[in-house]
Amino acid sequence: MTTVMSRDLLDMSAPYVAPTTELEVRLADLWGAKLGVWPIGVHDDFFELGGDSLLAADLQLDIDQALGIEADIATLFLAPTVAELAEVVGALLPAPAAG
Repeated sequence: MTTVMSRDLLDMSAPYVAPTTELEVRLADLWGAKLGVWPIGVHDDFFELGGDSLLAADLQLDIDQALGIEADIATLFLAPTVAELAEVVGALLPAPAAG
């Protein structure tokens, strides 16, 4: 059984802002599952939530598999919030087929 910690117990530098897009929700869910912290806001920093380099690498693989992309391993270090990561990952997603 995974222990779940409330985000409210952490000393976060940003106030909670809920995910609004489908991609932000998916990323926040993946982060929460990996970190055992709920809820995850779009401006929460991965490393403030308890993430480290090993978890970042593991989470990046989960994201790549879940979304069918291949992002650089440094992506999470350069875009450590859900909002920033959604912007980077969104650019890697295939465009919807016209038709």
